[in-house]
Amino acid sequence: MSIMFKFLVLLILACSGLLSSAASAQSAVGYDPAVGLKNLQKLDQRLHEIGYRLVSANSKYCVNQRSNSGLLLHDITQYGDAQLARTAFGFTTPIAVNAVAAGSIGGRAGIRAGDNLAKINGQLVENIPVDPVVAKNERPEYQRVASAYLLLAEALSEGRAKLSVSRNGVAHSVELTPELTCASRFQIKVDDDRNASANGKIVSISSALAEYFADDDEFAAVAAHELAHNLLNHRDRLNRQKVNRGFFGQFGKSARRIKDTEIEADRLSVWLMANAGYDPEAAIRFWTRYGKEHGKGIFSASTHYRWKKRVKLFEEEIARMAKTESQEGKRVPPLLLTDQRASN
Repeated sequence: MSIMFKFLVLLILACSGLLSSAASAQSAVGYDPAVGLKNLQKLDQRLHEIGYRLVSANSKYCVNQRSNSGLLLHDITQYGDAQLARTAFGFTTPIAVNAVAAGSIGGRAGIRAGDNLAKINGQLVENIPVDPVVAKNERPEYQRVASAYLLLAEALSEGRAKLSVSRNGVAHSVELTPELTCASRFQIKVDDDRNASANGKIVSISSALAEYFADDDEFAAVAAHELAHNLLNHRDRLNRQKVNRGFFGQFGKSARRIKDTEIEADRLSVWLMANAGYDPEAAIRFWTRYGKEHGKGIFSASTHYRWKKRVKLFEEEIARMAKTESQEGKRVPPLLLTDQRASN
């Protein structure tokens, strides 16, 4: 390639980049970043509500349980621009309530989304010491709110949590008593890719995938699948089996073992959904729609069934569930019953 040709190529690329940047800047005119944050908050609130319904409705079937306040907290530092966060959410203390699950102890106590959290059992939130484990596993901007969750959980485990909150400049004291649910949290991760994951403790769903769901039942279908991974301790099982999760995890024994956990999560998910009052048929609707629109699409590696086979699995499991006797409107998920026996 001649030097002159190389120069022309670089010039064309540079001009293209400038035009692209100009177009992006023009399209951003009139965009209100505070509105963007509020839209993200709506996704957080939807997932929080769905997640709480799933873990509370199935709590008596879970081996691992935790005290659950039903509160989703957020910290002003996690948004980077403090003034923007104050404009969007009205922060007057460093930590505020992002969402409150209906029917939770927090909701029954009268706490509302937008309330500012000042103290937990007398401890000012701005002075909450960062837990060493939190410091090791969380980015700096999330360490304080993660430590606040730990402090709240400790207070509930001791019998009560006394919170000081403010609303429209008026301070209130609220006392919460413990209530157990399945031990898992839920979060939206800002990502342009449609994906979801579970790390044993937290279910994460990307903002792009959350915006794709047709309704809350479809949202619950994916959340329940990821929750099932946590409830069945799949991460620990795969670690004990020394499963490769990298490139070579798509082949051989590792791929088969990962696929086994995916099949179990699909099977359990519809039971979790039904017990929480969501339509298990939504799993069929979601995967059929996504599969037809995107072909292989999401989770299409050798570690997962292709969408048509997943749909058939859901159909079989829903038919099996319909033949099972309900107890107070709920059915005992066989996989969790097996998990309980294994732990005893």
